Amino acid sequence: MGRDLSSAGSALDHAEARSWNDRYLLLLLGVLAGYAFIGKGFAYLGAPPAFVGEITLVLGTIVFLRLGLMFACLTTLPSLVLAAMMAWTLVRTLPFVRSHGFDALRDSVIVMYGAFAFIIIALLLDDGRRLDQLVQRYARFLDFFVPAVPILFGVCQYMRDWVPNLPGTDVPILMLGAGEVPVHLAGAAVFAMVGFYRPTALWIVALIAAVLMASALNRGGMLAFVIPVCLAAVLNGQIRSLVRVVVVGLMIFSAAYAVEKTVTGGRGAERQTQRQLQPSQIIENAQSIFGHSDAKLEGSRRWRLEWWSLIMDDTLHGGPHFWTGRGYGLNLAVEDGFGGGREANPLRSPHNAHMTLLARAGVPGLALWILFLVSWLGTMLGAFVDARRRRQKAWAGLFLVVGCYALACIINATFDVALEGPMQGIWFWCLIGVGIGAVMIFRFQHRQTIVRGAGP
Repeated sequence: MGRDLSSAGSALDHAEARSWNDRYLLLLLGVLAGYAFIGKGFAYLGAPPAFVGEITLVLGTIVFLRLGLMFACLTTLPSLVLAAMMAWTLVRTLPFVRSHGFDALRDSVIVMYGAFAFIIIALLLDDGRRLDQLVQRYARFLDFFVPAVPILFGVCQYMRDWVPNLPGTDVPILMLGAGEVPVHLAGAAVFAMVGFYRPTALWIVALIAAVLMASALNRGGMLAFVIPVCLAAVLNGQIRSLVRVVVVGLMIFSAAYAVEKTVTGGRGAERQTQRQLQPSQIIENAQSIFGHSDAKLEGSRRWRLEWWSLIMDDTLHGGPHFWTGRGYGLNLAVEDGFGGGREANPLRSPHNAHMTLLARAGVPGLALWILFLVSWLGTMLGAFVDARRRRQKAWAGLFLVVGCYALACIINATFDVALEGPMQGIWFWCLIGVGIGAVMIFRFQHRQTIVRGAGP
């Protein structure tokens, strides 16, 4: 009887622990929704250094340690490479904490937010049913996010003076980045494309409107939407549907462009806000990607290329920081003379996550980053192909959504400061964790099927 009571008590303790884990997952999903709906204003909730993202990370670390699945989380190549990359980042961060203080820790989150990936993996391995819950909750998230985002984005971009700041800061309560929005819209579009979500006509119109608004403001955001969605259409065998949507979209855009030229008489915009609202700005953004743009866009493109070239000379091309980089904490913009004229609050990163890692962690850091991306994307593609071969449509769709969503983050981070902050960085690393955890569950279920089929 004593043994029975002991077993019952152990079961209750396990159930209570699982309940707390589920509550943490719900908290994390709420934080992700806050970043998506509110942006930078949500990220500044709290007091330095205990902002909402950091509090969530500390709580998640406790959950991860209590689960006791550390070694299980390291049984895939992407996980091992991520762990090595985080270790190297610590090596290049800790020596600079004394001289640069909190800035060193803040700069290191571009990689150290990878802890969220391990937290997600552990939660999924602890209970695979949480993967279905994530899909269901994301669908409910899209019910509200996509219809609301054109309004929210329009307010924070074109009515900024009307948005109050957070108390004690100069950060608006609502501040959505023009690069972040297309990333989430790309994930939403692929999610609907694979059949996980049945969109309404209003939902589709809102998505297209938000994409066009963001594309007029941000070239990287435009690519972050177009490339993953087109890739998903090709891999999912929906090229004809994509072509039909593109043709209709081009017809509507051409009509809008013709109206603009008629109204303005072909004159260019005199103010930046006017330029952003014009369809011709989207065309200029597209042209600038291929090397042709107006003077304003060309200037933005030129200083990026000059800064990236300086970083490569300092590292890749045999510079003094080939092996170590310059560490985390140093303000790269001030050091390299690319502060952008913002003496009070200068830039810190070269608007390219790959260049940031190269400058701060040297060639070893960049090599680990590239190996991680290749291994993770390769793992997702391999799982997608395997699921398609087994005619498991839901699994294939999940791998495609997560892979394209994370790819959108990577593309945006190639042209903007994205992974360096919590708004996009935490989303990215959570997607990485969902991808690895889903692949591990998929492979485990397949192995179990083989074992049962081989039994007597």
